[in-house]
Amino acid sequence: MMRLLATLAVLALPLVVVAAPAPDEDTAKGKKVEFAVHDGHFEKNDSGLKGDSSYLVFGDRDAFDKVFGIGRVIGKQNFVPKDAFDKKMVVAVIKRGKAVTEYKVEKVTADDGTLYVRYTAKMGEAGTATFHSPLIVSVDKDKYTSVVFIENGKKAETVKVAK
Repeated sequence: MMRLLATLAVLALPLVVVAAPAPDEDTAKGKKVEFAVHDGHFEKNDSGLKGDSSYLVFGDRDAFDKVFGIGRVIGKQNFVPKDAFDKKMVVAVIKRGKAVTEYKVEKVTADDGTLYVRYTAKMGEAGTATFHSPLIVSVDKDKYTSVVFIENGKKAETVKVAK
C-alpha cells in the first residue's frame, strides 16, 4: 500500500509543478474589475506612434480619436461609444508587424490605485503587409494612478495615468 501511495505521489508531482505559476510570471493583483473589449477601431496613419508596440491610456474622447478611427465591416462590432469617456477610461495596446496579433483578455484587476490588464497576444502567420493590431479595453473611471499591462504572463509596460 505504501509503495502505491509513493508511486501516485511521484506521478502527481509534475501536475503540481505545471499548475504552479512560473517564478518570473507577473500576476494581476487586487480585486476583479468589470471591463469591455472593443473592436472595429484601427490606428490612424497620422497617430504619430512608432515602434513594435504602444501601450496607451485614454481619459477623454479627443485623445482617443487622435489615435483611433472607426473601421466598419459586416457583422456586429463593439465600438467605444461616443459618451464612454463620461464614466469610462480606455486602455489600449497596439502591436505592429508583419502579422495580425490576436488578443484575449484573461482578467482585469485593481489594487491600491493600479489597474492590471492581463492578456494573451498571439501573432499570426507573417506575410508581406504591415499590420497594426489594437487591443482596446474600457473600465469604469476610478482613482487609478497607473496601468500595468501583463502580456503572456510577463509585465510588458507600466503607464502612468494622466490627471
